[in-house]
Amino acid sequence: MDPLSLLAAAKASYEAIKAGIAVGKELQSMASDMGSLFDSVAAITRTAADPKGSLMSGKTAQQIAIEAYAAKAEADQMMEDLKNHFIGEFGIAAWDQVLSHTTQIKKQQRADALQAAKDQDELTHSVMMWGAAFLAVIVVLVCFVLVTIGLVSR
Repeated sequence: MDPLSLLAAAKASYEAIKAGIAVGKELQSMASDMGSLFDSVAAITRTAADPKGSLMSGKTAQQIAIEAYAAKAEADQMMEDLKNHFIGEFGIAAWDQVLSHTTQIKKQQRADALQAAKDQDELTHSVMMWGAAFLAVIVVLVCFVLVTIGLVSR
């Protein structure tokens, strides 16, 4: 996705969090919006680190780079505001714990995805091997039957 689309998603989550705070909602009840904001900011950061343009976008390299930079700067500001509010309510240790757990969970999710892909590859390989063996047995049996009934001479 392009940085501006990612920024729009981040802004939607950020505005939902701000609205919730304004009406007195607890941050814990806005975990979904906070998660969406974290994910959007992470995507913006990845995009800004290596901005790529589409030939169809009709944008110059400078426009793409500036949009990526501006989106990252705005996303960073949103995260800083959320961080300050979170720290004000729960303390710096809680914020550090959230970041630490986020990192651990993402690492575990990546490891699980890699393991699932590996398991899928192994299953595909096994099915192909057993299928080939089954097909070979069928061919041998058919040849044996044809030779036995005399339809094919040796």
